[in-house]
Amino acid sequence: MKIRSLIFSSPFLLILFFSTAIRLGAALSLSPVFGDHMVLQRDQPITVWGTAAAGAEVAVSIGGEHASVKADESGKWLATLEALKASGPFELSVSSGTEKDNAKDIMIGDVWIAAGQSNMVFALQSTTEWPQVRAAGDFPAIRICKLPGDFSFTPMDKYSREVRWEPLNSAKAGYFSAVGYHFARTLQPAIGVTVGIVQASVGGTQVEQWTPEAALKAAQPDSPLFAEKEKAQAALAAGSSTKIGPMQSGASVLYNGLIHPMRYTKFAGVVWYQGEANTRSKRDYRPVLKTMIQSWREVFAQPELPFVLVQLPNFGLPKEDGWMRVQEAQLITAHDLGLGLVVTIDQGSAATIHPPNKAEVGRRAGLAALQTVYKQDVEGTSPVPKSIIINGDTVTVEFEGFKGDLVLKGDAVKGFELAGVDGNFQAATAEIQGRSVVVKATIVTQPKQIRYLWANSPEAVTLFSAAGLPATPFRSVDANGAPLWFAAPAK
Repeated sequence: MKIRSLIFSSPFLLILFFSTAIRLGAALSLSPVFGDHMVLQRDQPITVWGTAAAGAEVAVSIGGEHASVKADESGKWLATLEALKASGPFELSVSSGTEKDNAKDIMIGDVWIAAGQSNMVFALQSTTEWPQVRAAGDFPAIRICKLPGDFSFTPMDKYSREVRWEPLNSAKAGYFSAVGYHFARTLQPAIGVTVGIVQASVGGTQVEQWTPEAALKAAQPDSPLFAEKEKAQAALAAGSSTKIGPMQSGASVLYNGLIHPMRYTKFAGVVWYQGEANTRSKRDYRPVLKTMIQSWREVFAQPELPFVLVQLPNFGLPKEDGWMRVQEAQLITAHDLGLGLVVTIDQGSAATIHPPNKAEVGRRAGLAALQTVYKQDVEGTSPVPKSIIINGDTVTVEFEGFKGDLVLKGDAVKGFELAGVDGNFQAATAEIQGRSVVVKATIVTQPKQIRYLWANSPEAVTLFSAAGLPATPFRSVDANGAPLWFAAPAK
């Protein structure tokens, strides 16, 4: 069952709704995924699907490629055409007897999903940089698409409405994801092909809600979100007046409503900015994040589908809690799966979970994609620890993932702490030596552990690469007492 709310704030929206319903009810139609001005992924087979009369022959064509298929007994059809190089514009045409449907001004380029929760939802018109963005002009080589916020207890074949694509007009894009916008603005000029950005984000949601049910059950069969889903379904069946939204609807509902309908599409990659909602849980974020990534790769039949992870920024009181555990999980997942990590520990706010400066976050995400996905010679990733050497009362941390030497911003390197066998951390002094930091704490004469910026809101962020990217927060031993890869004893 799918749940959604429709509010017609103008006669235009009412007309749009009924005209869409008429189109979707036609015997022959493209899936609502397809629309004018859209971007299809270059160098990948192009799969097109929709509905027709049961058993009807359907012809599909785009860019000189053609395919013919027969609709099944339920009227569903799916055709796959040969891959195309970056090019366009084209018309995507389907026909069956005298019936026709099409989508016009289609470009072949690179398509990225901008997914996650509220900080990916955060719209351009709410950012501090909106006045500059609004005056930036048109960028026809960037096409934007914001998916409807549908969620569903079962996987859906199509969205509640046609998906609207449009060439980027900055003045009219205030509703769109600010991070997605600045990601595209950074990426497109550097790769020189049309870029499509599909926004799939819903505020307040957990990663379990974006994960297919079968994959989540295999990885975490005891996830409390399965019980939440059953409770929401029961409340709905009983006619409860309680409003049920995405946050209350339990496991897999956003995968079902937003991701599953475009499962035959191919993508250049995913920018994932999520984790805030998972900081409320004591459960380890690492396995479910990896499960979500691997399951999307399986769904899209792209085993190496790139992900760029935006690490949580600084927020709230300077204390230890789930916030840092999620940051750590993002660091470990990026390392284990070879993903681009966007460190934003200097871009948040102690006062709000929704910092309004998104331009730098989007820019860093674009740079991370250029470095890790497109293999361009750019500085796109932050310093991360490579190794730790303990020598007496001194710990030397060597960093990697950047060019040149480490750079100090401020009067001293701050945020390092050491602990001895008792596990009690003490503030330490630190000095940059090339690509390493030498750390020492007077009270701790035999250090066993080290951590850096291990607080929701660090006092100061002072350690950067020469390109201005901050070093990631880290600790050498995780909550289970296991050393991280850079702190593991040499074999």
